Amino acid sequence: MYMPQCTDSLGPKMVLGPDKKLGIVRDTSFQPFRPTSERFEIVLDQPAKTLAISLRLVYSLRPGDEMVIHHWRRDLDVRAVSPK
Repeated sequence: MYMPQCTDSLGPKMVLGPDKKLGIVRDTSFQPFRPTSERFEIVLDQPAKTLAISLRLVYSLRPGDEMVIHHWRRDLDVRAVSPK
C-alpha cells in the first residue's frame, strides 16, 4: 500500500477514517514528478522456466472502491542464480 499511513496514537496499527487519524506512522505515497523504484525478491517453491508477472496500479478511495490506473503483464524467463 502506497499512502500516508495514519494511527490513532494508541499503537502502531494503521487506522482508516478521518475521525480516528491522529498521527502519521509513515508516508509511502508516490510523490509527483519523482521517480520511484521497488525491488522484490520472489522465492519459488519449485523450479520454473518462466513466470507470469502481473501488476495492477489502482487508486483505492476506500476498501472495495478502486479504480484501475494501469495494468501490466509479462512472461519472464527465469535464470538460475547460484546462492552466495
